Amino acid sequence: MTKRKPPGPQLAAVPGTTLLASAFASPLASASAASAMPSASAAPSAVVVRACETGGPHTDFKGTNINMRSTPGGNHAGTANQGDCAYWYQTDPGPRVQCPGGSSTTAWHLVQNKRTGVVGHVSACYL
Repeated sequence: MTKRKPPGPQLAAVPGTTLLASAFASPLASASAASAMPSASAAPSAVVVRACETGGPHTDFKGTNINMRSTPGGNHAGTANQGDCAYWYQTDPGPRVQCPGGSSTTAWHLVQNKRTGVVGHVSACYL
């Protein structure tokens, strides 16, 4: 006697809804989902401004023209701005920095600027 596998989940297009293709979906499934979508040629697409993902290791920079350093307080490695989004790796001690709000800190965060890809240390004042 041969045992049959039960059928897997089926995709169904519902008018007026957006189909999401899974990262594990086959190219054929993605193409089918794309063809089921209504054409957007009648109206120009809107520009979507996304906020940075926050929580866990994800954060954003606070301010503009923030210097990223190769080591805490070290040489310039790049520049970051609010909206670039950052991925946090670790916190290290370093030179004391006077923050714009009047406080000061010796904490430096090793982060990656998600927009530029630059990895460097940023004072805790600016994250």
